[in-house]
Amino acid sequence: MKKRILLAYCMYGNGHRAIAEYIEKYFKEQDQELEIMAIDLLKYSLPILGKASQKATDFFLLRFPMGWSFIYDLFDNKLNSAYATKISLQLFKNKRMRKVITDFDPDLVISTHFYGSSLIDYYNRKGITNCRLITVVTDYETQAMWLKGYKDEDAIVVADKDEVGYLVYKGVEKNKIKPIGIPIHPVSSPTFDMNKYRKKLGFSGTRPICLFFGGGGNGGTHSLPYIKKLIKGYLDLDIIYIAGRNTKAKARVDKWVKIYEVDNVKTFGFVKNVPELLQICDFVVSKPGGAQTTESLYFKKPVIMINCSGGQERANYKYFVRNGFGRMFKTPTGFFKYIKLISEQSSIIARMKKNMSHNNNDKAMEKLYTLTKKILKKEKEKKKEYDRD
Repeated sequence: MKKRILLAYCMYGNGHRAIAEYIEKYFKEQDQELEIMAIDLLKYSLPILGKASQKATDFFLLRFPMGWSFIYDLFDNKLNSAYATKISLQLFKNKRMRKVITDFDPDLVISTHFYGSSLIDYYNRKGITNCRLITVVTDYETQAMWLKGYKDEDAIVVADKDEVGYLVYKGVEKNKIKPIGIPIHPVSSPTFDMNKYRKKLGFSGTRPICLFFGGGGNGGTHSLPYIKKLIKGYLDLDIIYIAGRNTKAKARVDKWVKIYEVDNVKTFGFVKNVPELLQICDFVVSKPGGAQTTESLYFKKPVIMINCSGGQERANYKYFVRNGFGRMFKTPTGFFKYIKLISEQSSIIARMKKNMSHNNNDKAMEKLYTLTKKILKKEKEKKKEYDRD
């Protein structure tokens, strides 16, 4: 009988979904005997409240990062996070949610959002489900909301070994903490040729290539002053600007390309070939989101971070800066000066890449798969022992 794995995430931003999809794809490729379903819990939450919470989160992330940091810090303790979890469960523990989960009847749940972990922990305690639970923390800091069900979870996967001491201090059993890295597994075409792809985009390969993620997926425009500085600066640099689904942002950048008559900037909307783009670039410009920065780390591409939304993104950029994987800039002027320096001194990027080479995050997915199989095996052995009794 196939083992059933449920991947639970919430679409508060794209990172939780992206990591769940990476896990789903990799696991299906590795084992045909696994039955896997990924669900966005927000789709099954109370409709009005679910949409309101999503819009409120987007507002704080895009328009009021100081407010988001305040909320993040406010609930980063045992008492307030317990209160927030109690409220959030009212959003998710409804008949529609219960039916989709019990109909699938998972043997194991991998949650890439703390709401998923809290919900499954609640269902297990109430006897609604009887499954193993792995929480995958999708940023470089484990905020208290991720820890509400840790006593009954099988594993908490975190980005770095530095998190272990902190979580043990918080009361988590050391053997449950798995500092294997954030699991992603970007795969490009087997026939992918970096030199041919560069030429296809019109780049000679003699200048550094900057892959600039505009962060336009949820309507953000804060990256525009930064890309405009680069366009006006006429740097000895090739730039790939990704606007996502933000058509207005792409139109404005296209307009500036024509006005300033530059030929070193290529603009794209939503793309599905991020692994290929990451391979041909020399460094990345991005918000310090967990999934985006981890993809860059996977390919050992330094990240110049902008537009921090506070909260978990603040923790992410501090981790990258502390380890020498990138830099963070809060103003277009300081950002431009540093990019100009990069374009003139290749040793800066080379040094960051060397730092990244010591990180083994690229093995995180493989380690998660091994961990999952081990936990499922234990469950099988436990059931056999129960049947004998």
